[in-house]
Amino acid sequence: MQRRTLLTLGTGLAVSVLTGFKPAVTITETRRGPGLVLADMEPDGLTRTYRRYRLLLVGQRDDETAGDLSESAVNVLERFLPASRARLTRAADTRRVGVLIGTHQQDIAVMARESAEALFAATPPFTDIRNLPLRLIVSFGSHVLVSRTDFEDRHAYTVAQTLTVHKNMLARPVVEPDGPIPVHRGAGAYFIGKDI
Repeated sequence: MQRRTLLTLGTGLAVSVLTGFKPAVTITETRRGPGLVLADMEPDGLTRTYRRYRLLLVGQRDDETAGDLSESAVNVLERFLPASRARLTRAADTRRVGVLIGTHQQDIAVMARESAEALFAATPPFTDIRNLPLRLIVSFGSHVLVSRTDFEDRHAYTVAQTLTVHKNMLARPVVEPDGPIPVHRGAGAYFIGKDI
């Protein structure tokens, strides 16, 4: 490579690191052979801002119960907790839901209990997602509402409170979470009657 190309590449990488830009690296075929291309998957930076001011709840397309639960939960949150600006996003399957939660692309999701336990234990189909600090917010019986530990305590408390108080408007009633996955600190505080 020429000196100018190396200097330009080095400067660009330094700026990327300092500004928090995380490019996607792809391999492409050029006239000279294979090469690397850095692509900005979020060129305007607005996705992070959008998520910061809205609670995005992930449901799944291939699980009808999870889809119904996530839709009814978002409707309850929109109506009784308007400050959350809750919105529903749908993932193709349970694997995609786990990837979205595990890679910090989404904050909360409705999953089948056995899928959430597999994600927590890093067993198939989640063997590549290790040490995920998954927590339960509420349980719907066969399904659970999950988040990571970095989901704010007061948010988990408020979501658990709103869904529990208005459980008659959900596809299935809310019950206190239990099982091998620990309860989120904020949701746990709500269920034991402690204020945050």
